[in-house]
Amino acid sequence: MTPKPRTSTRYPPHILNDKDKLPNGVWYHSFRKKGHWRVNYCDPSTGKQKSKRICDGSASMHEIWQAFEFSKKTNEVTFRTLSFDFQKSFKWRELSQLTQQDYQFCHDKICETKTKTGLLGDEPITNWTTGTIRKYRDKRGEQSISRANKEMSYIKRIFSWAIEYEKIKNNISLGVTKLKNPPRQHYASDDDYRFLMEVAEASGYWYLPYIIELAYECRMRSIEVLEMSDANETAEGLIINRAKGSKDNITLWSDNLFSVWNRAKTKRNQILEEKNLVRQIKPELRWLFISDRTGDKITSRGLKSAKTRVSNLAKAKAEKLGINFTDFTLHDVKRKSISDTVGDKMAASGHRSQSMMNVYDVSKQKVKPTRDK
Repeated sequence: MTPKPRTSTRYPPHILNDKDKLPNGVWYHSFRKKGHWRVNYCDPSTGKQKSKRICDGSASMHEIWQAFEFSKKTNEVTFRTLSFDFQKSFKWRELSQLTQQDYQFCHDKICETKTKTGLLGDEPITNWTTGTIRKYRDKRGEQSISRANKEMSYIKRIFSWAIEYEKIKNNISLGVTKLKNPPRQHYASDDDYRFLMEVAEASGYWYLPYIIELAYECRMRSIEVLEMSDANETAEGLIINRAKGSKDNITLWSDNLFSVWNRAKTKRNQILEEKNLVRQIKPELRWLFISDRTGDKITSRGLKSAKTRVSNLAKAKAEKLGINFTDFTLHDVKRKSISDTVGDKMAASGHRSQSMMNVYDVSKQKVKPTRDK
């Protein structure tokens, strides 16, 4: 559909005499003292008439034509353009930093996937079908089911957002479900836990053993530990601000927990003094875990990188010593701590449902024999 030309009574002096040579659909938008050139076009994904800026008002006729030709190439709506638009929106700014980082990883993986005609992210969205998404899910699932499901969530989010803001007509992602992914049930043994802690303490990552120990003592996710500051400390114990809808609670002091917390604080303060860094007045800004090189707060990506390196060191050391060692993730630490908890595990972990407890509590219940009264 050819866009109708839009007329303007005002043109820049250097274009006025040649206005009939302007490309079809291009018009001058005079705004205060500075104007710019715009082009009308039909959005292929919605069928709606739109216009967009292509160049400044000072552009020559040759530059206007160049901008016009380039705009014809960029009018097509693709998954990449929709994703970038979403990342500039208010909905994006509402997301947590961790979610944004994960979504950016999903964006890169989806857009850079190779197809027969080029890259999936550059394929016009009008060419996408339910089968396109299903094939991507299945192929990605062969590499990693969990990543395939996360990227499926991002695809669904982009299509839902695009429908809401009238950028596309149909949500073709509705007919595609996620892959079944049984929850991880690994329990880190006491021997494996102690061995990894020994390697972590000998590594250059001062914060890693403290994070592991706090995660175990307080039944926390690693991201929750990284968010800890002096504001979490009370006379009774540590205030645990839990993520993903779990209930906040207070873990009461024990001799070991009190020792771990104070040793981590001492190391943090030592780094601040050595780096001659300003101590924050507000306790919620005095992060417990900071880099000994820069003094910046440890990020989840930095923690994950440190854990991977320490795990590799532990595996190499175990092989050299002939020790049977099974590596475990930081999330396995929470599973171990909940399984080892005696008493009300749901209250201690902050979980709101028994279904979530079933994911984390892998301890074996002890029961009496049938004839034992």
